[in-house]
Amino acid sequence: MIFCKWGLWVIVGLAALLIPAIIQAQDNSPMDNPEPMLITAETLPERVLLTGFDMVWQNPNRCASAALTIQMSYYRDGLSYYTVIGALNPSPEDMSARLDEMIALAETYDLKGIERIGGTIEMLKLLVANGFPVLIENVYYDGDDVMRDWMSHNRVIMGYDDTLGVVYAFDSLRGNGDGTGLAFEYAYIEERWRPLNRGYLVLYEPEDEALLQAVLGDQWDATLNAEWSLQLAQADLAGVAPDSFDYFNQGMALAALGRYAEAAVAFDTARAIGLPWRMLWYQFGPLEAYLQIGRYQEVYTLTREVIAAAPGIEEMYYYIARAYQGEGNTERAIANLEAALWRNPNYTAAAELLAELQG
Repeated sequence: MIFCKWGLWVIVGLAALLIPAIIQAQDNSPMDNPEPMLITAETLPERVLLTGFDMVWQNPNRCASAALTIQMSYYRDGLSYYTVIGALNPSPEDMSARLDEMIALAETYDLKGIERIGGTIEMLKLLVANGFPVLIENVYYDGDDVMRDWMSHNRVIMGYDDTLGVVYAFDSLRGNGDGTGLAFEYAYIEERWRPLNRGYLVLYEPEDEALLQAVLGDQWDATLNAEWSLQLAQADLAGVAPDSFDYFNQGMALAALGRYAEAAVAFDTARAIGLPWRMLWYQFGPLEAYLQIGRYQEVYTLTREVIAAAPGIEEMYYYIARAYQGEGNTERAIANLEAALWRNPNYTAAAELLAELQG
């Protein structure tokens, strides 16, 4: 089936139990645009496509802004890609954007958002079938030196086809196929999604919150989501060929649960095996875990390595500031927070900590 952003259902081999809802939606009576109907795992159609997206081709290192612009275009018309860049990446040297930054921007357009980890193909299908396009954090590399070429890349999942075993996406780097989405095999998405802990972002209209909560089930709760993600990581580690990403994902889930000492052990193992050199451009779990257990020197070392390669990533100055705060060096903490905010004046956590330290 095809689900348009205006709420109209068009038949493409729909299950018979959904036909009454379709008839209501297409009728010209006052029943137009009825309340959304929850589609469950048991009632998933074989094929769904969401429509009503603007295609955006990204500038270098601006895939997050492009993907968010694509995702938001499903809900809001006339959104400027460059406005989104100005909000998420005000510094030309900023190489990444966090999901919480994207949510904060979406909220200025009267949307709401939720970010989660431990996503699955089944969850993607459920979300799309219920009318929610999903921005996923996955990776891109093209070449023989994967660890060198590896980088984060965001794309918007807006359809799937079980008969072909593919999801459909709008991809700011690779396109949108014939205009209705570029096909990616389920296995390919899993391969490229797992290294970033299968993170995803769902935007939604405030009035659709109950529907989204029903779709996510236990995953709506952040703690239960972290526990689920930990189970996924442990299952991956029990597989035939666990790698550094599996340990890293274990660490991210443990950190989300506040189990920082255990998280640090997992991160240490991941680093010892080997991680892509850009990993901490996008994922800050190790810095958080090391801060929480007082391993400040390691925070300095890791953040300064990132700054040497990419000085515009404002989060590095924030974590340095927190390490200085932990050591009682308020003056240096303030200086680094000011550097973070100079890089990105929209960095709320840095602004809040600066205000706290300045009294």
